[in-house]
Amino acid sequence: MAEPRHKKPQRRKGLAVRSGGGRRRRSGVMDETPQSARELSRSARRSVAAQGRRRIALAVVGSLLIFGTSVALSWLTLREKAEPETDVGLPSAAGASALIVITDENDRADSIALLVAHPTEGSEVVLFPPSLLAILPGFGESEIADMIRFNGPGLAGTTVTNLLGVRVDAVVHLDGAGFAAAIGKPLTVELANPLLLPEADGFTVLAAEGSSQRDPDMLATLLTNEGDSDQLEWLDRQGSVWRATLRAIQTDAAIAERLTIGATGASDAALQAMIAAAGDPNLVVTAVPVRRIEAAGGSTERYQLPSSAAASFVAERFAYLVIRAEPRPRVEVLNGNGRIGTTGPIAALLVDKGYRIVKTDNADRDDYAETRIVAQGRGYQQDAIEVQRILGSGEVLLEVRQPSGIVDLTIIVGLDIPA
Repeated sequence: MAEPRHKKPQRRKGLAVRSGGGRRRRSGVMDETPQSARELSRSARRSVAAQGRRRIALAVVGSLLIFGTSVALSWLTLREKAEPETDVGLPSAAGASALIVITDENDRADSIALLVAHPTEGSEVVLFPPSLLAILPGFGESEIADMIRFNGPGLAGTTVTNLLGVRVDAVVHLDGAGFAAAIGKPLTVELANPLLLPEADGFTVLAAEGSSQRDPDMLATLLTNEGDSDQLEWLDRQGSVWRATLRAIQTDAAIAERLTIGATGASDAALQAMIAAAGDPNLVVTAVPVRRIEAAGGSTERYQLPSSAAASFVAERFAYLVIRAEPRPRVEVLNGNGRIGTTGPIAALLVDKGYRIVKTDNADRDDYAETRIVAQGRGYQQDAIEVQRILGSGEVLLEVRQPSGIVDLTIIVGLDIPA
């Protein structure tokens, strides 16, 4: 019997072909037996069903991706709102300080607060009564409230450094409206005494005692309006405002950024001190240890801060900011060249180097060719030499016959000091 003849398989690329038992596979070989119409119909239905399942799966995956992306974006947005990006870290071992001065429409400093912070020593807000008498270096004795009006934030920082002997890293100067805008929302403030405004027939209660929500304008009013009280009661109300402000900063660091945005000096240190104080559960709010003095006629409220009391206060509370060990050499700066504004820059320079300015005035004449640095006794000769080095000019003299008992160094500024 003749052997059966076999057909040679034909190859077609990319076609789906049948392989035994009706199962289909991807191959280049076509079976010689063609598919029936029923098989083709069944295959088509399976193909359509498979495509439908793939579409559904893709749609589900796509929906999950869209939903997940939306949730992630929402979480990031909420996180940004709940967790400000401000990350200034803790103050260094040297500590940080910022003098915050709030002025009225006449640039009179109504609220004066020194904010100090340290990574281990804690934080404090130290308040000053506006009518505290102090030497404004280069301008003589006046109320501390005149600092900004006389020569801006720079003089404010120099005055407090001269008064306490501590480093002031930055000065923040705002008027009442600027402070209110920086706060931007009502805060809960508890007052131990009310703010009363005297009227012809009695008093108007601007802010009642007790705990209450106070809007930003009222917060500014509490800082800048003494009302019918003495300044120590006013300082107590100011302290309540600063406590509330720092509590708000703890949950909204953007307030601190707005308050310090125009700071002079090391603005980063100001922000650092503010953030650290806001997060300190043991924050102390206090006032400098002033004593009240009687002015002429007894009608004007005045305060003094003795140098010994200031030194003890600082040593006990924030000695890490001290520039020079007490007692600091006492210096008088006299204008001996007749130029306006001569003593201010020199006084500020010496204050930053740890000297205490106790007097600025005019010399006995205004034609000194060379600056004179007089040591009032042999014990201050080395200090006089150091001042000569700092100024880069002048001759050193020694007074041994009749040294002053009030100052340790006398500087007479001559024509050799540039204007």
